[in-house]
Amino acid sequence: MRKKGLALLLAATMVCSLGLAGCGGNSSNTSEGGGEAASASNASDLQVEDAADAVSSKDTLTIAMPSDPGTIDMHYSTAYDYVAPFVINHLLIQEYDSNGTVVPAIGDESLAAEYAYDDDDMGITFTLRDGVTFSNGNALTPEDVAFSIRLCSDQSFYQMVDFDNIETADNTVHIPFLKKDANALYNIGATIPIYSEQYYNELNNEAEFFSTSAVGTGPYKIVDWVGGDYLDLEANENYFAGAPKIKNLRLRFITDASVAYMELQNGGVDIVTSPNWTDVDSVLAGAASGIDCWEESSAYMLQFGMNCSGALSNLKLRQAVVTAINKDELATGAFLGSGENSYCLVSESLPGTIDYTDSWPYSYDPEKAKELLKEAGYEPGQLTLTCIVGAGGGPRTDAAQMIGGYLEAIGVTLEIKEVDIATYASTIADQPESWDFWLRNFGSGIGNAPSAHDYFATNIPMNCFIDKQDSSVKMLELASKMGETLDDTEREAVFKELQDYYLNDCLYSCPLVQQKTYTLVNSSLKNLTKCGQLYWNIRNAYFE
Repeated sequence: MRKKGLALLLAATMVCSLGLAGCGGNSSNTSEGGGEAASASNASDLQVEDAADAVSSKDTLTIAMPSDPGTIDMHYSTAYDYVAPFVINHLLIQEYDSNGTVVPAIGDESLAAEYAYDDDDMGITFTLRDGVTFSNGNALTPEDVAFSIRLCSDQSFYQMVDFDNIETADNTVHIPFLKKDANALYNIGATIPIYSEQYYNELNNEAEFFSTSAVGTGPYKIVDWVGGDYLDLEANENYFAGAPKIKNLRLRFITDASVAYMELQNGGVDIVTSPNWTDVDSVLAGAASGIDCWEESSAYMLQFGMNCSGALSNLKLRQAVVTAINKDELATGAFLGSGENSYCLVSESLPGTIDYTDSWPYSYDPEKAKELLKEAGYEPGQLTLTCIVGAGGGPRTDAAQMIGGYLEAIGVTLEIKEVDIATYASTIADQPESWDFWLRNFGSGIGNAPSAHDYFATNIPMNCFIDKQDSSVKMLELASKMGETLDDTEREAVFKELQDYYLNDCLYSCPLVQQKTYTLVNSSLKNLTKCGQLYWNIRNAYFE
């Protein structure tokens, strides 16, 4: 079995605006495009249409993707969710519970028919659905599941698994744990793609296995992959949940969002996954006929980080800065109304996160900010600070300029330094003397409880724990405790304790804006359904 040295990119793929997948769901796009002003449709609030007898008016759905993933290997592809879910299934689907939280569940397109925790919560047994085959005809077996899980043996999301003692019997797989993990069911059931071990051994070509010759249990199969240009798929007629209504799927790799939008307008594509905001505005204003706009909260949010090795080692000064920032204005100004004020240290769009609006300690208050500045030992006009942002302009630069205005109002000068994206992270980590603040987007992982743990454990330099390791120890302890606490109420209490400590006693960074993402869709395409943060079902979609 191979070992992979790269970190799991499931968190990275959250930056993708949309992964269109063949999994079950409970919502659909019923919004209509046209010449009148349109509104963005929030897919989680929509109802599935009954399209059992619907016949699609055309047989090819074309999706504009911003990049070619090159592989459907989850460990390597930065766009895994762009392609793989069409071809590969998981043990469990993602769907919404009654509280609107995404949870792993048994559905008509899940590979597991049932699951059960061990009595001591130190393992899970999955029972596989009968009659499932891969697109090459191989039957799905428990050994395939065990093989797929072991492919993740060096990945951080799955270190709770006792890989050496996974057991298969009849139609079941038992996965033992080394420790309790609140997110084990989600991480194992809903994020690990299930591959064919038999085909892997037969092919004996790993690169081909994860690309042009990939087989899976999904609703589509790969027929042609022209690197950098397009990927063609066709319906898997033997799909266990029923063949898709639209026979052919073409993914066009279009790097220029403006070109993708023009193609949507002239019928060259049906879905644009990463549109320009100006194009989104055009659609919402009713300037584009026959196009619907889908709106979602992103897993990424804008954060304002502080270098605690310089002037900002003073907690009072950090509090003054945060209190001076009008987060509501940032969301509607720098982000053109496409952002929301964030009140959580991890993305509120992720499963299991908690909104702390009612206990947020830093409401916008310039006069209080001036008082805190004085308590920190500074008079207005005495302090100049430097903020670095990624070069290229856009919302982050606009946000930095707005923050500069807020700080100027309390007597602090902010110098904005744009840094090339390629060297941005290394500048933050290796040149702390060159900056006081950073401004960047942050994702926090894809699970529920361990999201916070992942955030603090893997992003210490970027969260500005400079000369502050004593504080980070307590936060990591709390985050680990949260991850190992299975009771929802108890876990929320630990999460609140962690956040309260961070915001009141540490404040090395501050969440600002929870961003929204948009997808532009041909309005004649009906019955798209959502089943989680990134996964959308097109199996039952059709063209009117």
